[in-house]
Formats: sequence, C-alpha cells, structure tokens
Amino acid sequence: MPAGDKVIVYDDGNCAFCQWSEAWVKRFDRDNRIEFRSYHDPAVRSETPFSLDELHERMHVRATDGRWRSGFFGWMAILNELPRFRWLSRILSLPPLRWLGPALYMAVARNRYHIPRFLLRWLGAPPPCDSQCALPEVH
Repeated sequence: MPAGDKVIVYDDGNCAFCQWSEAWVKRFDRDNRIEFRSYHDPAVRSETPFSLDELHERMHVRATDGRWRSGFFGWMAILNELPRFRWLSRILSLPPLRWLGPALYMAVARNRYHIPRFLLRWLGAPPPCDSQCALPEVH
C-alpha cells in the first residue's frame, strides 16, 4: 500500500464508544493528520485487506508509511500523530505495557457495546449502545 499524508482509521462507526474516541482524537488533531472511516460502508471496507469479522474484532489503522496496525498498536500509531500525546505512545511501547496493552485493548473492544455506564461517565464517554444501535452482522 502506498504511503499517504494521513493516518486512516477503520473503526466501528455504529459504536458510541468508538464515536466518542474519534471525537476525542479530533480535538487534538490540530493538523488534520488522522481520518476516521466506518467499516460498515462497503466501499470503505473494500479499501482494506481485512474481512468484516476482522474489522469488527478490532480497529485497523493504515499509517502514513502504508503499513497496517491494529488494536493497541493502532492506538499507538494514532497517539504518535498527536504531538501532545507522543510521549504516551513511547511509554506504551515499553515492557510491560507493550505486552499488557493488546489484552486490555481486546477486552474493551469485545465489550464496547456493553461497557458499564459508571465507567463511561468517569471517562467522559457516552453511554453504551442500546437497542437503537445497529449491531453489525458478522458472518
């Protein structure tokens, strides 16, 4: 994949927690270096080499060098593009955080539609999806 001038994030555009995460990133992306795309759009999905199941399982990020990163390491690529948070990306790359981060990311990703309301309020995030959210059909 050729390099680009933006980091492209392929995430679950139907997820309230993902939407909140996107809004959080955009607050600090002063240079407009990060673009979010929902994998629920078939045209967007076709831009990736991943199946719908893989996209639903975790966020995927195409870095400016054209390489793909996902999950925890995708977040590290995002943080690296935000000058205010580069230090955090460096810290997260150190053991034991580098080893624990992927498991923590997956725990949140698997439960993103069911994160307890008190935790979301504490983080400043919206409430979890309810019956009005469209859960994706994963085959």
